[in-house]
Amino acid sequence: MIAKQKLGAPAFITAVGILVLNDWYLKHTLANTLTGKLSDLAGLFAFPFFLSAFFSHRKVSIYVFTGLLFVAWKSPVVQPLIDIFNSLGIPVHRTIDYSDYLALIILPFSFYIFNRAKVDSMKPLVLNTTVVLSSLAFMATAMPPGKYTSFVEIDKTYTFNFSRRELISRLNMIQLEYLDDFNKYGGQADFDSKTNIFHSQGKKDTLAMILDFEKVKDADTIILRTSYAHVSISGNDSGSQMKLLSLYCFVPRAQQGKYKDKAIKFVEKNLVKKIQNYRYRKYR
Repeated sequence: MIAKQKLGAPAFITAVGILVLNDWYLKHTLANTLTGKLSDLAGLFAFPFFLSAFFSHRKVSIYVFTGLLFVAWKSPVVQPLIDIFNSLGIPVHRTIDYSDYLALIILPFSFYIFNRAKVDSMKPLVLNTTVVLSSLAFMATAMPPGKYTSFVEIDKTYTFNFSRRELISRLNMIQLEYLDDFNKYGGQADFDSKTNIFHSQGKKDTLAMILDFEKVKDADTIILRTSYAHVSISGNDSGSQMKLLSLYCFVPRAQQGKYKDKAIKFVEKNLVKKIQNYRYRKYR
């Protein structure tokens, strides 16, 4: 394929180099807004360029698809899919920031440079090395940055104006709805009636655990796999509390304190608000 030789273009090599430097080093040491924007710009330049080198007859479609994929990736619409990957032990990370859409301006420049790039003769070893390193760079940009901690300690309590039984019921329904979304995206779960635990089909990794109101005690630590959280529950017939003990999240160990507020915001958006505003789905 002659177009593959375009992967030797200086602009493409530079973009991949920036992506590697940024995702494998700068994000680990700086972890700021600039590294995120740099990753978006380099990735949007290099990714469609890379694919077009293999499918040059589809280059227009590839560039359009890349733009649409980026818009979806930076929106909440793909969160259920990301949750599925993470629940399966495949760490996937992205930050929702609509200002990132400004990076889309790099796509027409990438398309122009691809069309203008010279087809140079690259030795097979050099070409294959470029392909492998580029592929690794694209995969790394979606991985969580840095060396990761398992849990961020939080110790924060949330109070609800409904009963402890209702709180447990809502937590169960939220987990069941997660499993429903899991199935919609092609996942399959097995249920162990003895432990009330859902596993990925044929595996023993826990996807969700249905809570038994009669068995859950105030001092118990409950692991909510669907929210990556450790919580405890207390209350009575007139009110209830959920204490957030810790939250699993992908953050650099050296910057755990810095990410504590982000971890809290994550669980408040994805769990606490869902509990407070829960509306039972109607199943036919």
